Amino acid sequence: MLPAEVLALLAGTPVAGAWEPVFPLLTSDSGGAPRICLLSRAEIDAEPGIVRCAVRSRRTSANLRRAGAAVLQVVEGTTSWSVRARVGRTVTDDGGLAAELLVTDVERDSLGIPLQPMSFLAGAALARAERWDDNALLFARLARSAPAAAGEETPR
Repeated sequence: MLPAEVLALLAGTPVAGAWEPVFPLLTSDSGGAPRICLLSRAEIDAEPGIVRCAVRSRRTSANLRRAGAAVLQVVEGTTSWSVRARVGRTVTDDGGLAAELLVTDVERDSLGIPLQPMSFLAGAALARAERWDDNALLFARLARSAPAAAGEETPR
């Protein structure tokens, strides 16, 4: 289960002109090497036991489908959380994959040292380039889809 602090950090949508947090999503490629995909709040929808993510990277999409596991990193204040998950249902559109990441473990790490999370400057051009509006549609389709075996794509 995700702690309330993590849910609060993942909630909402990026605000144009504001510096927004980046959330690294770690997967592994076919050779076992770690790969990182950087996500914004426009690409994440979370509830206590599930993180839904929308990715438009072919490599990350393939890694999620093949490996069926991922780690989402969330940093704030003096704490870093590693959210471990297995892939549940998925849906696609023309170039995107939305996946349910079923939370299996949350590791909290803190030494009380102030941390500054990675961030980006949000803007309308980025929202169009990353198709943030389409992500909301993918999440809605994912919510309506029938349960599938872990890692199995749910038909359109």
